[in-house]
Amino acid sequence: MVTDKQLIRQVDEENRPIASQPTFAPVNTENLSHLIAQRLTKAIEEETIKSGEKLPSEKELMALFKVGRSSVREALHSLVGLKLVEVRAGKGYYVKEPGTVLHGKDLVQFAVFERDFLDIMEAREEIEPRIARLAAQRVLPHDLEQLEKAYLGIQQDVAQGKHHYTGVIHLGIVRATHNTALVRIMEALLPMFPGRVRGRTIPVHTELQMHRKLIDGLRTGDGEVMEHLMVEHLRATREFYVNAMCKGVSHPKESSAGVQEKNKITS
Repeated sequence: MVTDKQLIRQVDEENRPIASQPTFAPVNTENLSHLIAQRLTKAIEEETIKSGEKLPSEKELMALFKVGRSSVREALHSLVGLKLVEVRAGKGYYVKEPGTVLHGKDLVQFAVFERDFLDIMEAREEIEPRIARLAAQRVLPHDLEQLEKAYLGIQQDVAQGKHHYTGVIHLGIVRATHNTALVRIMEALLPMFPGRVRGRTIPVHTELQMHRKLIDGLRTGDGEVMEHLMVEHLRATREFYVNAMCKGVSHPKESSAGVQEKNKITS
């Protein structure tokens, strides 16, 4: 039997080695994306999958772990947020070089359950409006160019029916602050945010409109305006997902905060 350390070695179109067939066992607990991220992180730390190598495709990971596409994507987004891997357009996910990896990889141990949603949302609501204000005061033309490129990339993905990740817009905004500590905080926090709750996610065209407003707000250079736009953006995000939670089946391990939020909305 092939073990984790006895991988089939291949190369991609750039003649880089590909670790395509690690024999991970399927995971069967409630937080699948968390455990997938753990397994992949361990493989990277032990150099079963080495720096510069391509990870197995989403389809291959789905088969290896016996899970759905959404769980695989959430796990990969966590690793991207922690700077363990990077996305290469049209090619897939690659392990980053050691010097570029964000320290504090234990952040991937943070479990994204629905019961964590309100805590993560609260953290974003406390941090991001202030980040937005500071970004408007410090934004440079280059920052706006990068945001426009990211937004165009999302539009193209949506038009082609591909998976899209609007977190890049929020990362672009925090990078406009030119404060490395804030950037690292958001790089760790955003991947913790669940992409969907009870199978529901914000409609793509609504998401595009919401993020277009943020970019246009940043262009004004008005910190107060930008802070207000971010508050409204996060409020709309909270309302959508809390409504999704209210309409779903009660979660057996939901936190008291989640129950209180539901009671407040349905009362």
